[in-house]
Parts: sequence; structure tokens; C-alpha cells
Amino acid sequence: MEKQAWATPVMSATQGSGVNTSIDWAAQEKRTIGLPHSSSQTLQPSELPITYGSQDALAKETEVEGAEGEDTVGPLPPSTAHATRPHLDTRGTTNCSVAKSLPPLKRKETRMMQKQAHPMEHLGITLGLPMILLFDIVIPCIIYYTWYNSHKHSWERTCREDYTSHGEVCPLEKPQFDKDILGYAIISFGFGELWILVARVWRLYFRQEDCAPLLSRNRWELDATSWVYGVAMILALIPFVVGSSLVQPHLYLYSPTCLMGFLGLLMVVTTVYPFKIPIGINSQARGSRLRPFIYYAAEDFIAVDGLQDREFRIRYNERYETNKAFRRMFYYLTLWWLLGVCVYVGAVSAVIWTCEFHIAFGLSLGVLFSYIAVWAAVSYVWVRIEIAREHRAFEKEQYDG
Repeated sequence: MEKQAWATPVMSATQGSGVNTSIDWAAQEKRTIGLPHSSSQTLQPSELPITYGSQDALAKETEVEGAEGEDTVGPLPPSTAHATRPHLDTRGTTNCSVAKSLPPLKRKETRMMQKQAHPMEHLGITLGLPMILLFDIVIPCIIYYTWYNSHKHSWERTCREDYTSHGEVCPLEKPQFDKDILGYAIISFGFGELWILVARVWRLYFRQEDCAPLLSRNRWELDATSWVYGVAMILALIPFVVGSSLVQPHLYLYSPTCLMGFLGLLMVVTTVYPFKIPIGINSQARGSRLRPFIYYAAEDFIAVDGLQDREFRIRYNERYETNKAFRRMFYYLTLWWLLGVCVYVGAVSAVIWTCEFHIAFGLSLGVLFSYIAVWAAVSYVWVRIEIAREHRAFEKEQYDG
């Protein structure tokens, strides 16, 4: 048989075959291996594996022919030499079938409020709610009703001594208000609102890297709530100015109503016509669709007043963009608060124009804070229920983006 040289990797026989000799065809054309002399001997693939650089073991039958005095190794004749390869259709699967067999990727639910903030980190923010209750309800009522009771007793004494004791009807008008005393009460009312605004602006200005909006580039790019709050306070001054100039005390009581009416107008715009914003708002880039009003209020309130900072803004914005149920919740929450504004305006108008001024003064403030407390409590329960529903959807892998 014609002898040929193979340019192949090193071939080694396993110990099981009793052969412990390697074949290097690059060193010489042919080489004698230490096998027993015989005319021919066939080694099975399990006995004489071939190792390639890719480490793929391909079975190949090899015939060793020997002559007198030497054994040689050469290729098999074409009729008997067959190189076997694995069939892909029986040993593997295609990419499409593998993808179909894999389970769907489960989306990880992220908790948005992760920071454990201490109330003493920013005392001005922490004292915001007590300041509002103190200067918006307690002090105005103390100022007004102290003046009212004092002047009422003087009026009753004068009427009794000068008129009713003589059987006459007192012609003196019962004191209901005084321009100066109403001014003092209103100043107190505005101080509580101003406290919150100053505390928020201070934190946004001096802690920009911590709690400012994500798109904020300088210290004066405040969040949307601060700007809206400032404009609303200016609008609330209109009833004071008009009421004092026209001597219409009932207009004083409409000051909180003007503030809430302005917020209600923004709620209508953000839900009925969510246009593309020409400027960036909070963490939302210019040119994107306007989002519901309560979305912006909740982001700023939790990030700044709730001391959750920019990390919360990132997770909050990501949840809104990727969660349809989350977006729907804020849409309906905005409609819910818009309904509350309408109820409040109607209720406080009925109180102002049907009750005496000294009754309407305190009752109108009670209506305001009762409205806020009821709507906030319902919103809290509503959000808890929706978040729990989203959590169950995540667990059941029924996530709807």
C-alpha cells in the first residue's frame, strides 16, 4: 500500500488499548509505533481517539499495516475510510426552538421610596404641616374671634343700656368685621403658606444635587410645585386687595378658593389636553407629553418634602414610563382631586353667602381643611390598593407596560 504523510495533530492511543505511543507526522513521513508485529490490525475509535485543536473528537477508523521489521501507519482505502460527524438535526435544536422553550423573563419590581429619612434632616420641611395648621387655622381664628367677642360684648352692653332697657330696638349694627382685624388674620394665614414655600426653595437651592429635578442645570431651576405654589399665592392676594378697596368682607374668605381654583384649572389642562410641553418640567424633557397634575405634585412632594431626593425621582419616572396601570392611576387621581376642587368651591360659596360673617369665617376654613383631609385620606387608600394590585400582577407575571 502506498504510504502517505498526514499533516494532522498529535494522535495518542489510550491506556485501555495498551498503546502508549504518540505519532508525530510532522517529524517524519512515517513512523513505527510499538504495536505487535502483524499483517494488519484495526483500532476502534474508542481505542485511538484523535485530538484536534478545537477539542472536537471525531471518530475515524485507522488501519495499521506492518511489514517485516517495521509497522507503518497510513490512510485507509477510499472504500473503507469514513469520517463520521454528529448530525445537527438529532443532537441540537435551532435558535427559534430554544427561544420558544425558554421561560419569559420576569421583570423585577422596584420599591420607589427606599431612603430611610429622619425628620430632623430638614427641620423646616418637618415643621411645615404644624406651621400650616397653626397659622392657617388656629392663629387667624384666635385673632378674629378675640376681636369679635370683645366688640360683641361692647355692642350688647351699649344696646342694653341705651335702647333695650327703655323698650326700644337697638339701631346699632352688630359688629361682624373690621378691615384692620381682617388684615391681621389674613397676614397670619399667608405666613403658613410662605413658610412651606421658603423651606422648599431653601432645600432645592442649597441641596440641588440631592433633591432638585433631574433636568435641573442651575440652582434656580426649581421644581414645578414651587413655581405653581408661588403663582397660586400671588393669585390668592387678589381677593384681599379687591375686598379691602370695595369693603366687601366676603371676598376675603374667597382667598383659599382662588388658590384652589387655579390648581383645578391646571388639573383640567393636564387631563383634557396633554399637549407637548415647550420647556422641561421636573424630570420630563422638552417636547414630551404633559402628564397629569397629581403626578408632578406627588413627585415633588415625596422627593423634597418627603426627603427621598433624586433617587426617588429616577425610579418614579421609570415606573410611570413603563407601567400602564401606574399612568392610569395618576390620571384618575387627578380627576378625583378636580372633583374635590369643584365640591370645595360649591360648599364654601354656600357657607359664605348664606351664613353670617362671623360664622362663615371659621366655617370656611373648616370646609377647606376638611376637604383636603378627606380627599388626601381617600387618595392614600386608593394608592395603597393600586400598588398592592400592581404587586400581585408582578408576582403573577401579568405585567402590563
